[in-house]
Amino acid sequence: MKSGNFRKGYKVKLIAMMVGLGLAGGIAVAKEATAEMKVPAMDCAACTVVIKKALTQTKGVKNVDLNVNKRTATVVYEDTQVTQAEIQKTIEKAGFKTEQPK
Repeated sequence: MKSGNFRKGYKVKLIAMMVGLGLAGGIAVAKEATAEMKVPAMDCAACTVVIKKALTQTKGVKNVDLNVNKRTATVVYEDTQVTQAEIQKTIEKAGFKTEQPK
């Protein structure tokens, strides 16, 4: 094997390894977070449908649990794609005010 070919092969492997580590690092940084908030005006099944539809269409939202009796929303989301503030804005754009749980 010529030394020029060896160097090319080594560089290609090194670059591939660096790209792979970069991708794996990006995945490791992303984590799931949970936002819990009160939605005082959520008092019927139709309200939950409207809120759930808005949230499930939000990029990064993984799971939505709405409790009409307690008037609470629990949202599991990927913190690199959406923030808790954006989730609250989404609920408010759907027509419902939010509060932090006490």
